[in-house]
Amino acid sequence: MKSTILSILFLCFVAGLYAQKEETIEAVEVVGKQAAIRQYADKMVVDVEGSVLAEGNNVLELLEKTPGLVSDGKGNFSIQGRAGANVRIDGRDMYVTGEQLASILRGLQASEVSKLELMSNPSAREDAAGTAGIINIVTKRNARMGFGGDVSLRGAKGREFHGGFGGGLHYKVNGIDMYVQGNKSYDRTNSHNLTERSFFEQGNLLSFQRQHEKKRLDDASFNSVRAGVKYEFADGGVLDGSVHWMTGNYKPYATIDMDTWSYPSQVHAERAWSQNRFDESFKNWTFNVNYANKYEGEDHFLKFNFDFAPHGNDYNNRFETDISNLQNDTKTSTGRTNVQDLSNTTYAGRLDYSRPFADASKIELGWKGTYFFINNDVVNTVLDNGNWMPDAATSNRFQYTQHIEALYAIYSGKYKKLEYQAGLRGEYTFINANQVTLNKKNDQRYFDLFPSGSLLYNLNDDNTLRTSFSSRIERPGDHDINVFRIYEDAYSYFEGNPDLKPEKSYITEIGHGYRNKLFTTVGVSYGRDIINWIIRQGDRVGENLARPENIGRYLNYSASVMYNQRVNSWWSASHYVNAFYNDYTGEIGEANLASKGSSWTANSRQTLLFKYGFRSEISLYYSSGVTTGPVRTDQRYGMDLAAEKKMFGDRGMIKLAVNGLLRNANPQLTSTYGDLTIFYSDFPDNRKVLLSLSYRFGN
Repeated sequence: MKSTILSILFLCFVAGLYAQKEETIEAVEVVGKQAAIRQYADKMVVDVEGSVLAEGNNVLELLEKTPGLVSDGKGNFSIQGRAGANVRIDGRDMYVTGEQLASILRGLQASEVSKLELMSNPSAREDAAGTAGIINIVTKRNARMGFGGDVSLRGAKGREFHGGFGGGLHYKVNGIDMYVQGNKSYDRTNSHNLTERSFFEQGNLLSFQRQHEKKRLDDASFNSVRAGVKYEFADGGVLDGSVHWMTGNYKPYATIDMDTWSYPSQVHAERAWSQNRFDESFKNWTFNVNYANKYEGEDHFLKFNFDFAPHGNDYNNRFETDISNLQNDTKTSTGRTNVQDLSNTTYAGRLDYSRPFADASKIELGWKGTYFFINNDVVNTVLDNGNWMPDAATSNRFQYTQHIEALYAIYSGKYKKLEYQAGLRGEYTFINANQVTLNKKNDQRYFDLFPSGSLLYNLNDDNTLRTSFSSRIERPGDHDINVFRIYEDAYSYFEGNPDLKPEKSYITEIGHGYRNKLFTTVGVSYGRDIINWIIRQGDRVGENLARPENIGRYLNYSASVMYNQRVNSWWSASHYVNAFYNDYTGEIGEANLASKGSSWTANSRQTLLFKYGFRSEISLYYSSGVTTGPVRTDQRYGMDLAAEKKMFGDRGMIKLAVNGLLRNANPQLTSTYGDLTIFYSDFPDNRKVLLSLSYRFGN
């Protein structure tokens, strides 16, 4: 199977390179279609609105298949093999990470997204957070004049049925632009996984554990409403306000069968059965006010932006386990509940000024202030002789405050064929971690400078060379430093590390572009004090504990090729290949880390245009596996197929898609640290048939 996938991807890419050149990039512009993937001096843009295949996916699924990105499915993303990407929506920070971010992205539908912007080497204009760069999710906004709207209905069938509906209204006339857009979706899944843990002592196998988990999600719903109004003044000023509300609720449950063998006797020592029930919900608001005053020309402006973003998560989880000791034929029962009320509130203000000069140069100046507060209340109970008793060792209240003040300056210009930009950003950080339960506070204050720069040289009308440099930071978040434990099940738990230092990275890239069709990029990234969640043996043999550590340093070498191809008037394609090498070295406690590995990914998207408003897309993707700290993921691949047909005078649209028509059914990973080796194999619900209907009315 692997050789088949590789052959298909290789043939698609090579066919593109050697296709007939009678259709130029101008031909693409004539028919009004942009390439599915486009490379600019400072970012790569992936078209979502024009993609048939995006329909029916949530944004987390969309990002998992995006060229140049690697996702762990838990809200953590890598760009070109570099871990630690910062995710934004419409240029605004999400202010949540990990599982909280994953929940929001599951609730946002790809049908609400216009494009994805991947900034692997951002300028000083952008926040320095995100050691791998920035992923900006740009949502759709109406551009038509007058009054109109749209409605949509979608359904999908994998192992379970799920679907949703949505719609919106817009009104644009005489400088006023108003819109409201809403979506509701229901999710159902059925999956299972296998985990094998080998516990060692001084190199000798002490215990082996095999865990089979079945997961079922029968009740999940997501709601999203976006609304905004924009007014353009006669003097060129623009006032824009918006609100985005998202809410979601999950009620999954899981059953776990666990067998444990003792070594060297190879005795089947223990068998356990667990029932895990979850009730998790989130509510996220984002309020934004933006004012821009333009003077002479597009590059002379003053902008002000203010964000207010309250977010809340509620958890009510319960784990019950029956354990049979096969050595003495005894049975015990254990249990645990976890009730958690998590809220965070963010205030952010930003001021940007840009002024051009007569010699084609310009200067940009800006300020941004961010205040972020988290309150986390956790109440845990344990089952003791049939009675549920408070667990004082893990119940806690934790408060976290992060305040960042930033200033930046960028000078850019052009000299003959050379375009240049140099920037410097300074960020002052104040962090207060308050363990209310322990009456213990920890303050951190530090100031960092983040230089950045880029050069673009136009060799001729067809060829350009570019190079860029930036420095980035990843600050420990609230989950990273909260020392109290959170249980995922009876055998797995995680806790924070209050001694974490911020992670720093430095990125350099060099690239070449040919006719806006063929782009090549090579890059080197160096990082130190890398923050990585390490899984190790817990308090007892058979338990595993996840805890973040500064694992040392890493080097990343990457190379990518992107080719936009137009085979003829009805067939266009975009191909992307990325190869990279990660090298992690350092010490974690008493264990040495020396983890390295090469990887490559490939994506090919074909778009076919037919008569009578019929269009289809084929997408192939492959990842050889990625090394991140002590973890190595195995290969992933797949093929998706979709088609759409316009109806009712181009106002209606019907779309049919098959995700995972060809795919590997069980992605795998291996983690090795100290005395614990973990093998994990997942069997997700990743083959789906999707059908959607939409209709546009008015203008």
